[in-house]
Amino acid sequence: MKEPDKNTRRRGDVLIDSIYDATVKIIKEVGYANLTFRQIAQNAKTSRTVLYRRWTTTFDLIREIMVYKSALVLDGELFDKIRDTGSLRSDLLLLLTLYQSIYNEVGTEIMNAFLFEMSQSNEKIDEIKIKAIGKNILTMEKLLRFAKARGDKLKEVGDMTLVLPFDLIRMENIVRKDVVDTKRLEIIVDEILLPVFKL
Repeated sequence: MKEPDKNTRRRGDVLIDSIYDATVKIIKEVGYANLTFRQIAQNAKTSRTVLYRRWTTTFDLIREIMVYKSALVLDGELFDKIRDTGSLRSDLLLLLTLYQSIYNEVGTEIMNAFLFEMSQSNEKIDEIKIKAIGKNILTMEKLLRFAKARGDKLKEVGDMTLVLPFDLIRMENIVRKDVVDTKRLEIIVDEILLPVFKL
């Protein structure tokens, strides 16, 4: 069986990178609402046919960019990166640090565009939201199991509270738009999350 041509693969990767870069550039210039495949194709020096072959809508493209960059920075899934660090405080701080790193890598333009689409409601979007919320709940349940195993006394909370850490990071990045540094994450953990979860 013939080996795939490495140069062809490399050219393909370069093309995808140029499409990703063009998408971010155009969103910065004209806003996500005005993003079109025509603009992306022209900027990336390719054709709309190439784009439509892989993505049906611009949302499909920005979602792929977000998923790709998230996996790149985490080298996998967030759930798999959560580990027992010795205390609930440090476990929560690890979670927030990892989640913030996704925002930093993905970038404001793509993240805001993605969250704008997620604020809409249709069958496809609703399915993505349900899956994302489910992953976040499983991640927090894993984190809290470590705390229970260490003997921490925790409050009984529902799903809405379990997704609070993720909601807070989104608020910090989208509404406040301040630099979300380690000090800010420690304040969120100490003043909000620990009182919410710990008895």
